[in-house]
Amino acid sequence: MDSHLLAQTVMAIMVQYFTHLPSLRHQKSGLDLTPLLLLSSTQNGFIDNWNIGFTMQRSSTTTGTIELVIAMILSGTIGYFVISSGQAFWNVVFFRCVIGAVILGGYAYYSGLIRREFFQRSVLLMIILGGVTLVGNWVFLFASFNYIPFSIATVAYHMQPLFLVLTGALLTREKLSGSLLFWLALAFAGLFLIVELDVNEIAALFSDDENHASEPSALIGLLLALGAAMLYTVTTLVTKKVSQVPSTFVALVQVIVGIFMLLPFADFDSLPKQTSQWIDLLLLGAVLTGFMYIIMYDSFQKLPTSLIALLSFIYPITALFVDHFAFSTHISLTQILGVILILLAVSAVKFNWSLSLTKNANSKAK
Repeated sequence: MDSHLLAQTVMAIMVQYFTHLPSLRHQKSGLDLTPLLLLSSTQNGFIDNWNIGFTMQRSSTTTGTIELVIAMILSGTIGYFVISSGQAFWNVVFFRCVIGAVILGGYAYYSGLIRREFFQRSVLLMIILGGVTLVGNWVFLFASFNYIPFSIATVAYHMQPLFLVLTGALLTREKLSGSLLFWLALAFAGLFLIVELDVNEIAALFSDDENHASEPSALIGLLLALGAAMLYTVTTLVTKKVSQVPSTFVALVQVIVGIFMLLPFADFDSLPKQTSQWIDLLLLGAVLTGFMYIIMYDSFQKLPTSLIALLSFIYPITALFVDHFAFSTHISLTQILGVILILLAVSAVKFNWSLSLTKNANSKAK
């Protein structure tokens, strides 16, 4: 798979979204939450159809699910474009924010989404806080790769769905059932299978054996990855707190925050020298930031915390397949089993499956 083919695939996903999802209206405030450059002018507030041959339930939850699935699939391609750009992660994140801000700013201005009421101090502070945690999440995660293997960092980072559900339950008083905890555990087990985590590798990192010299850097790496997970959790929860503000405006402010945060670290002496590398950065900023964060944040405002948590597992699954087709990385039977477990858990939460044991226990209690 070359960069042109993957770029065409990413653009095709965006075009399909634009073509088949009509304009949505926020029913309470009347704010237009239409994603970036939406081609449909229909404003009936529902989904008309999708290219999968069946009529979907017309609900906000369905729309949010589609948006978040697309966002997570796009997220799974980010690593490929980062590598293809040939830039240090500081530069990649910086240009991602700059280009994303241009796209989001242009769309927000053109759509009339930059309004005085969105600059209320309490609302703006929440959005800025989300921007700080979002960019901090990127920095912490990529920094952890300097200390520990990518697989271990990935597992640590993907503790965030568990952090999200547990924190969300405390803050929003969402009920945390035994069935939900089981499906979360199943999804997390699937993630372990996907990354094929070697327990001996973890033990070696912290071993005092001279043959497996372990320095505090291993602990630092794990803490950085877990810190990234916690920061992403805060970003998600903060975004849900500003549901009255269009997701476009939220994303715009947050990437602008990222520009100021990362400007001191950007290396302008090592800019891309090839056109293809600039194209990679443009895709990262325009599609994988501008478009992706509009639909992702919009989905956060429509979905329950538990479903957001489980759908986020689509990201590592997509990354696994992109890695396989782009770099000929072998996908083992263990990884396939992990994919099945995660999809099973996602389906269980999506369709509200309950464990029979839980039902029996509740019946006996009555």
